[in-house]
Amino acid sequence: MTSPIWTFETALWTGGLPDLPKLMDPSCLMVLPGVGILQGEAIAAHLEAAPRWREVDMAGQRLAETDGLCILGYIATATSDGAPFRAACSSTWARRETDWKLLQHHQTPLD
Repeated sequence: MTSPIWTFETALWTGGLPDLPKLMDPSCLMVLPGVGILQGEAIAAHLEAAPRWREVDMAGQRLAETDGLCILGYIATATSDGAPFRAACSSTWARRETDWKLLQHHQTPLD
């Protein structure tokens, strides 16, 4: 897909933690396997302790955009120092003035 929103989504997987505040809405919700439901500052606290992904492939990308919202769906295959992680993912982004902010992200593990 050519939408710049995919660049932001990739940055959440592989970017540095200092990028999080400028990409996430303060009320953001994440549902992560083995972790549960996180919101707001708890997301950054969890991610600081978690290893970062080296790379991520997003297959089957789907995008729906309406009224300042952009909803993504894809199958992620991410690699770090351990075994690859594969999950069905969805994210919702909202336009805030001139920027896009992540409102929610959900991962359902596959395999």
